[in-house]
Amino acid sequence: MVTLPPLKICPPSAAVRRILIWHQGALGDLLLAGPALVALSQHYPGARITALGHPERWDLLAPSLPLDEVWDSSEARWVHLFTDGDLPPPFRERLARFQLALIFGTHSQTILQERLRLAGIPAVHWLPSFPEMDGEAVAALQARHLAGLGLIYVPAPFKLKMELDLEGELPELPGLGPWMAVAPGSGSPRKNWPLAHFYEISRALGWEYGLRAVWLADPAERAMLPYLGPLAQAQGQLLLANRPLARVARVLSRCRLYIGNDSGLTHLAAAVAGPEVLALFGPTDPRVWAPLGRHVSTLWAPCPQAQGAADGKISCPQTRSLEALSPETVLAAAVQLLGAPDDTLAG
Repeated sequence: MVTLPPLKICPPSAAVRRILIWHQGALGDLLLAGPALVALSQHYPGARITALGHPERWDLLAPSLPLDEVWDSSEARWVHLFTDGDLPPPFRERLARFQLALIFGTHSQTILQERLRLAGIPAVHWLPSFPEMDGEAVAALQARHLAGLGLIYVPAPFKLKMELDLEGELPELPGLGPWMAVAPGSGSPRKNWPLAHFYEISRALGWEYGLRAVWLADPAERAMLPYLGPLAQAQGQLLLANRPLARVARVLSRCRLYIGNDSGLTHLAAAVAGPEVLALFGPTDPRVWAPLGRHVSTLWAPCPQAQGAADGKISCPQTRSLEALSPETVLAAAVQLLGAPDDTLAG
């Protein structure tokens, strides 16, 4: 296999018309990369982006970036980027039109970089998705790496642009609000605040502020659904499970408050205009993983055995740290975000 030396500096703006972005990460990881993607598009204002990753997640970003295409990285044809041998001519021709490629991932994926250069992309760089220093935010980490390539910027909160009819109704939210979104799951059960606590909080805020709760669950929360359904029904609340991300984003934009764990839905709530976001962290470090934004507040009950989960692995054996985060503490934080109850919230 041919090994080509990596370039150390991003090409000048005038030399880049097409950019390839490789990002296979989960929803939260992709949204955490939002500040870097915006900075990249601003640095190359005449360039168009093609994304390689999960189509539904990337489609959320389409209105916010100069995105031409989204290629599904799970398709078998991309195996050519990880094997030895010559690249098929049509495959090489498809990739050779790019002047710059960025690979987001936990590791540098040297083989992938080499194969993309072999396909004819002159500048290929890796951006880490996991921290290298204790407590360093992912957005700051990626900004530091891009600065080393000559692209200097200050990370700003990432906001999704959505075409919304703010006066129209959403079928997912029948009737009047105000609405509160509750997302009790995450990518790992060890990051989940106890379900009973979420239930207690939703009842208290519903009573005090007239907030109507909508519970959100994605496929990772399949095991919760037998419990979430009866919980929601008992209080006249809504349960939205396994809905398309674009629809979930619109639901979140109508909410006054969002409460959730360290999850992709929490990052989605922070990226849409609308809710105050209260994010609950235990074995993972909010200094690293929390979304940016003045509408984002975090509560952290760190697990001493997890050491921040800097490598993306959660070593805490159980949710003991999050169990120590009392409903009273979370309720007080939510009340501080909402302010004093008054009639303005009830319509």
